[in-house]
Amino acid sequence: MQNPKYPKTIYLIRHGLTGGNERGEWLGAKSVHELNEYGGKQARDTADTLKKINVDASKIYSSPTERALQHAEILQRHLQLSIEKINSITEINLGILEDRSRKEGLKLVPEEVAKWENNLREFSPPLGESAVEAAERFYETVELIACNAQKQDLVFVSHGVVIKLFLARILCASIETGEAKIDVPWTRHGSITVVTCNEQGFKFKKVIENKYPDSDEVAALG
Repeated sequence: MQNPKYPKTIYLIRHGLTGGNERGEWLGAKSVHELNEYGGKQARDTADTLKKINVDASKIYSSPTERALQHAEILQRHLQLSIEKINSITEINLGILEDRSRKEGLKLVPEEVAKWENNLREFSPPLGESAVEAAERFYETVELIACNAQKQDLVFVSHGVVIKLFLARILCASIETGEAKIDVPWTRHGSITVVTCNEQGFKFKKVIENKYPDSDEVAALG
């Protein structure tokens, strides 16, 4: 990192709840789901939180999925910021596991589901991408944007797994365990993960929980 315009504060927002989340489906990069009513409340609470802490950003960087863009659009209306879609901050591509329940996944590719639950580093579903690939593209994108942005604050709307993998990297947490077992702070739908960035790299600060939190069961899914 060589840009002198540091430090930066990065707000990584996990999109609000969808019907697929509530049904216990695995939602990935190709999943087409909209925010449900509760997810909309979570998005509006996110906007209120960012306004209260006086976030000074130039735009909202959003995953191109419908659920993330809807969350970003709610932020846009409240914060008067433009939206830039970034493909490389979308959720992990789960291939044939997308929009399936654990039970359905076990019937299709039991070995890959076992890797998802026991050693994410080895996970790579048919027609999808590996966890390592998803982690790398997300990290590199956030790093590049932080390095070149003019504003001090950066707002991203993204997804649970890639945010978790990003935290695992900056906190040196192993992903040689199941996705739900990675030892990083909990990030529910609509939560804001706050990270600072300077010439030495990223530093985790805190997670701001949503006024409308998920149940533990729902938050652990896509």
